[in-house]
Amino acid sequence: MKKKRILFAAVDVGYRMGLYSKFINDNYSDKMYAETLSTYISPKNHYQTAYTYEYPFHSKSIIYRWCRSFLNFILALFRYDIFHFISGETLLTRKVRRFELMIYKLLGKRVIMHFVGSDIRNPDYIKWKEQNIQQFLQGKDNFPKTLSWQNKLILDAEKYADFILVSTPDLTELIPKAKYYPVVLDLYKYLDELDAIKIQKKEKDEIVILHAPSNSKLKGTKYIHEILKKIVLNSNYKIRLVLTTENDYKNKPVSRYELFKLYKESDIVIDQLIIGWYGLQSIEALAAGKHVVSYVDANLNGFLYPNCPLELADKNTLESVVFDVINKVLNKKNINTSSQIDWLKKYHTIESNNEMLIQAWGL
Repeated sequence: MKKKRILFAAVDVGYRMGLYSKFINDNYSDKMYAETLSTYISPKNHYQTAYTYEYPFHSKSIIYRWCRSFLNFILALFRYDIFHFISGETLLTRKVRRFELMIYKLLGKRVIMHFVGSDIRNPDYIKWKEQNIQQFLQGKDNFPKTLSWQNKLILDAEKYADFILVSTPDLTELIPKAKYYPVVLDLYKYLDELDAIKIQKKEKDEIVILHAPSNSKLKGTKYIHEILKKIVLNSNYKIRLVLTTENDYKNKPVSRYELFKLYKESDIVIDQLIIGWYGLQSIEALAAGKHVVSYVDANLNGFLYPNCPLELADKNTLESVVFDVINKVLNKKNINTSSQIDWLKKYHTIESNNEMLIQAWGL
């Protein structure tokens, strides 16, 4: 039987492409061959990634982007049987996406649309949540969750895609046909990278609390900073705050490698108070053996995996939760790191959690 060829494209979010393609080539090489194409390439000092085809469109002219995109599209029609598109971005520009998906459908190609958040969630809705967090927590939420272009993308996905995946369960409300597939981590590669990092010993009884947002507006950083600084002022604990949007880190993007070092140096990692679900940073910090505090929307509790090791908090409870965690650290109530690793291995690695992907790919 002829092997099917799958292309992962076109914007890699959460380093999925390499992980998914490696899984296929390692485990299903007799049935399928995987390649990757990315139009955004992270600087190598941020994190070493590699793709089969790399086209850093952000540094090119619009004309080059149009011509290269069209050529990629034509070549792909002859080369691939399955297309797994991440973050709502396909090979052609948004204006002709419906035409592109229609062609795939006419030619019998299999299409997976994989949404990760802001691709179909109104960014202004997140801003509204941040500015009206108390109103939101009281259940007064009537702000539009999608924009018109996102509605078109959702309709096109529902009409032309063979399978729709979402990375956070709240997105299933926007696309009822979608299946929630969690963020997965290349766990042992990550642990090896973490193990290679050298850190200095901290002071005795010092508590290090880290908040390193990829986007401060999405994470509720304003509230997190206010509450953490209040904790420092109102306690006698020896607390060191590592806030990557302030002080030595201000206006200096933190690379993923630097972030790994910060995980290792910290006792407590605060993820977010706004989005309502945990992501890659929470997973990485748990794998580093840290106490991780994050907000999970009460409406999404049913999606939490059993024995979830996260410390859950919202804006109203963050102060008390952090104090509780500090006491755990000071009282040497050590984290069962092996238990956290086992939990991650079961629920957040592709090796143990791949049935939905296999279904999506038609294996």
